Amino acid sequence: MAEQNYIARMRAKVGHDGMIFNTVFGVLWSADRRAILLEKRSDIQKGWGFPGGYVEYGETPQQAIVREFKEETGLTVQVKRLIGVSSEIVAENRWGDAQETLAMGFEVTLVTGELQEDGDETLQVQYVPVNPEPLMFVPQAQKTVHQVINDNEQSDAVWLRED
Repeated sequence: MAEQNYIARMRAKVGHDGMIFNTVFGVLWSADRRAILLEKRSDIQKGWGFPGGYVEYGETPQQAIVREFKEETGLTVQVKRLIGVSSEIVAENRWGDAQETLAMGFEVTLVTGELQEDGDETLQVQYVPVNPEPLMFVPQAQKTVHQVINDNEQSDAVWLRED
């Protein structure tokens, strides 16, 4: 039997009560910076998502985004810089849990590898043009992709957004 992930272990202890989770997402630009790498996930019905996920206990956010990229896309990346942090509080997520999510976004650069979906969590991964702005799978991700495309292209300043 596979070991339960960190979230499942914590939820087994606290039930549906509110918890704070740290997540990471990565932005990998195409060489001409006209597209970013996005994924279609098995747990969403429409729209794109950033490669990323939950920070596991015992790893740094930077380690988490490198791990998530490898798992979801087959690519080995390295962190270039922190681009922003967003927070979102929901009384009930799609699993019925109260949750506050702190999402840290990193611009990453490609080290090695070939695009390859994991076929389980990630069904499709590709560079998606940023003009027009890609349709993302949730409103928070839509705000984020807008901010990445517009704010981060004009400034290296890190943003902080409360959703």
